[in-house]
Amino acid sequence: MPQAKRSAYLPVVLIVLACASTVVYLAFFRGGSEAASPAAAAAPVEEPARAVRAPEAEPKAEEAAPAPAPAPAPKAPAPAPVPAVAKAEPPAPVPARYEPPATRSASGEIDGFMAEGKWREARAKLSAVFSGPLTDPERADLAKKGMEINRQLLLAEKPDERELELYEIKQGDTLEGIARKFKALNGVKGAVMLVNNYKENSILRAGRKMRVPHGTWSIVVDKSTFKLYTCYEGAPFKEYTVTIGTDQKTPPGKYVVGVRNPKPAWWPPAEMQIKEVPVKYGDPRNPLGEWWISLDHDLYHGIGIHGTNEPQAIGTKASNGCVRMLNEEVGEVAAIAYKGMVVTIVE
Repeated sequence: MPQAKRSAYLPVVLIVLACASTVVYLAFFRGGSEAASPAAAAAPVEEPARAVRAPEAEPKAEEAAPAPAPAPAPKAPAPAPVPAVAKAEPPAPVPARYEPPATRSASGEIDGFMAEGKWREARAKLSAVFSGPLTDPERADLAKKGMEINRQLLLAEKPDERELELYEIKQGDTLEGIARKFKALNGVKGAVMLVNNYKENSILRAGRKMRVPHGTWSIVVDKSTFKLYTCYEGAPFKEYTVTIGTDQKTPPGKYVVGVRNPKPAWWPPAEMQIKEVPVKYGDPRNPLGEWWISLDHDLYHGIGIHGTNEPQAIGTKASNGCVRMLNEEVGEVAAIAYKGMVVTIVE
């Protein structure tokens, strides 16, 4: 009996448990979904509010951000001083502009003046650079131009009247006497000899006109080309080929003419051990030739321009430091050289 009762109540118990489970399930999950749904519904209400405020709040954040961004700007000037100092250096080598590039520019200007017949302007430009640092081709080119310029100014059929005056030769005049009459000639006759193409034995005919130049004469010796130039107003007038010293014994620099001696005797250096001194003019051992023109300098002594007993050595390095010329040419230079005349020797 008890067993039968249990069997009879079992279905009822299962039904009760099933109902209880259903109630519990509905109560739990339904309640949870309802609790979640209000939160979900509330979110959309607040999000629009955030969406409205967000554009205002975010731009403020972006506007505030640029404020610190300019901070790097002050750092920009810091590097500025360094380039400024570096760029200030290039002007230092400016002297280099006065070398070949400037000379080429001067040569162009000289050509322009010559083409226009502005001979005095061309000579002034040429004189400013001729005795300066030049290459051999540059100096040779300027020398050629200088001689043409002075030919136009002094030797042309109608010379420039500003360069000279015409002197009427009088009975009894001599070249030496005329040289003493004009201060510009410094007491030497070489200038009127060159300009008028006179020789030592030329006859001066009374009543004829002689050209007397007013300008200054000088000499430039170019060691590398073995050339000596007599210059008028700083521009070459005539050129000669010369001998210079061996082993750099002819120092470059500015000298002035001292004494001039025709038919000079020679005092040889002590190391040559020549007992009979001086060696007289005409002695085969005397290398001075027809003339001796001393060149005075504060540092260098015993250097001069003179003739030679070795004409075959002209155009080479063969002397003990002096500038040697052919005997038939050194007389022209001696005639134009005066005490105190500037002689420039260039490399």
